Amino acid sequence: MSLTDFIDRSISRFAKYYSWFALLMVLFVVINVLGRYFFDIRNDYAVDSTWQLYGMLIMFGCSYSLGKEAHIRTDLFWNNYKDRTKAIIDFVSYLLLFFPSFALITYISFNDTSAAIEMNERSSETMAQLIIWPMKIGITLGLVLLMVQALSQMIKCYRRIFINE
Repeated sequence: MSLTDFIDRSISRFAKYYSWFALLMVLFVVINVLGRYFFDIRNDYAVDSTWQLYGMLIMFGCSYSLGKEAHIRTDLFWNNYKDRTKAIIDFVSYLLLFFPSFALITYISFNDTSAAIEMNERSSETMAQLIIWPMKIGITLGLVLLMVQALSQMIKCYRRIFINE
């Protein structure tokens, strides 16, 4: 099994686990709505947990989306290009745009996560004041997974350019 196959399969397998976050979010929202409207009970834990799970779900989903090439492209000219030309554009874009910018964002996220863990940062959105460093760990992990998936995509581009796979 090649490195790119390993990365793609691992991220797809991981996606099966974190996709359950969506169900948890729905359950938390339903619990909160039912509690508020029928029992006059506000569940701050459900409110805080929902947006934290949503943040992690989006970040984890980015790597899966990139691996399935489901991200947004401007198809005005793209469909007219040959496969090799597309691979060259993608390769150069990953090298010059994607990796420098996401390396910086991941570095900043890592430092922010470290500070959040150190100070045991809490949410100020509700009275529950849940800890938010688990969400920040998830976001940083999502950024790392996105960069790993981008590395896989870049290797595939290289193969399409130079090896004609």
